[in-house]
Amino acid sequence: MAKKKYTKRQLEPFRKLLLKQRNVVTGSLSSLDSEGRGSSGDEGDLSSENFEIELTLTAMQSETNLVQEIDEALKRIDMGTYGICEDTEELIPVQRLQAVPWTRLCVAAQEKREKS
Repeated sequence: MAKKKYTKRQLEPFRKLLLKQRNVVTGSLSSLDSEGRGSSGDEGDLSSENFEIELTLTAMQSETNLVQEIDEALKRIDMGTYGICEDTEELIPVQRLQAVPWTRLCVAAQEKREKS
């Protein structure tokens, strides 16, 4: 278990940041969903339309994954484990949490995972 952790007061701005980011992403998701359902109505190139649908579906999957990451980060705040690297059990620096508030890893651990 980590020796240090952020206080509830230190975590509150991250909760707000995560909730704000979640609202942005779910708004994007709604927008992508309505785009994906729309039809061009003209006799455009079918392969071009299929490509656009594929792009929209890929973006929606990415956005859905991000919402899941944000929800997990919010749970970690509630459990008191937010901001603790899952690999090193050290505190993740505030600057990294501000840049990627849903992160589970410090930079060193992230780089190590990407190399292996």
